[in-house]
Amino acid sequence: MVLIGIWACVVTLASTFGASYWKSHRSTPSEAAPHVEKLEVKKVKPITVPIISEGTLKGYISAEFAYVVEASNKSHGGGGAAVDTDSYVMDEAFRRLYADNSLDFRRIEKYDLNSLTKELTKSINQRLGAELVRETLVKSFTFVPKDDIPH
Repeated sequence: MVLIGIWACVVTLASTFGASYWKSHRSTPSEAAPHVEKLEVKKVKPITVPIISEGTLKGYISAEFAYVVEASNKSHGGGGAAVDTDSYVMDEAFRRLYADNSLDFRRIEKYDLNSLTKELTKSINQRLGAELVRETLVKSFTFVPKDDIPH
């Protein structure tokens, strides 16, 4: 009986030592798992931009945008202070469309939306002072002539 007790103690000590040794000396993976970035799409309120040509109101651009940010970036501004990125997106889009002399309201289908979204993303990030916005998306973009608006 004493031999069985000694044998059980030896087996227990050996297995504990073996598990401890194995855990402390196991090799680390040579390649860490790739970091999967989680992105989030945020929709902003629609904007309406007046189109003025030759001193008269020709109509309005009605546009709706969204932007892509990192999902874990809850403050969107860093430093603990929350930044209203939606306002920056809407303001920058309004400014770009309002001041764009290349915008031909008679041929709105030819407008370069790729260039617009890239410029918006760059401008927004410059104003925010950080690369918060990954991409700007166009949800809708329509020209409504002044004559089609009911009075």
